[in-house]
Amino acid sequence: MVLVSLALGTPLLAQDLFAPRLYVNDRAITTYEVEQRALFLRVLRAPGNPEEEALKALTEDRLRQTEAERLGIKLVEKDLTAGLTEFASRANLTAEEFAAELEKAGIAAETFRDFVAAGVLWRQVVRAKFMGQVPISEAASASS
Repeated sequence: MVLVSLALGTPLLAQDLFAPRLYVNDRAITTYEVEQRALFLRVLRAPGNPEEEALKALTEDRLRQTEAERLGIKLVEKDLTAGLTEFASRANLTAEEFAAELEKAGIAAETFRDFVAAGVLWRQVVRAKFMGQVPISEAASASS
């Protein structure tokens, strides 16, 4: 009976992994995404509790995606590729090499891609909202 329970439990666990853990503005965050982001944060040695920080970051990502959508801002592949390349270069790797190293640690390439995409998209939102609203004089920029 135990073997039957274990055998039947495996598909249920896999299904639960992709079940929504939280909804943010009708956008689901799955258990899988939280686990992947937490693992990614561990690899990056980010401070704090990885699971809590992952859920917090994914929630912020969903809110930021909603705002980008509201403003009509879409991420183009060229910008994403540049973001992936820039992020990986901090480890002196190409984006492909960085993704391969992450995969060795059990982190899907999509987790890296989603993490960078959220950051690149949010920078575009901030630029769109505030560009031209912050006056910078020559004197102010020279003293920085």
